[in-house]
Amino acid sequence: MSALIVSKRLPEPAGASSQGAAWQQLLHWQENGQQLAFVYTRSLGGLIHTGQGKLDQLTLDAATIEAGASKLYIVLAGATYEAGPQLFFTPNLLSRFHVNGVAVRLANHDWLFLSDESLPAIGMENLQKRLEP
Repeated sequence: MSALIVSKRLPEPAGASSQGAAWQQLLHWQENGQQLAFVYTRSLGGLIHTGQGKLDQLTLDAATIEAGASKLYIVLAGATYEAGPQLFFTPNLLSRFHVNGVAVRLANHDWLFLSDESLPAIGMENLQKRLEP
């Protein structure tokens, strides 16, 4: 008789859950050198970092996002992953929109979101009109 042993550290296989699909998406982006938009927020506030970059290194323990001349090092040990759209608000909080991507909830309760999407030109025009005084 054989037994299946699954480590709690490893994300589930692709298709088993959104966590497995999210990990597979991260691996795909890293292997293809995909340009990504990212948001990193601290759980207690004080830091919101946004930008664009590529997943330079990706392991179960850590990731590095190369963003221009700088790198963002993120500890992934104990993180959980979720694939799918996340809700974002415009700066004036009058509008909201969904962005597809991968959300990573870190063990220290910080949050990282990565996406290869951008707002379509038509959506961006409407957003700019709403933000203008």
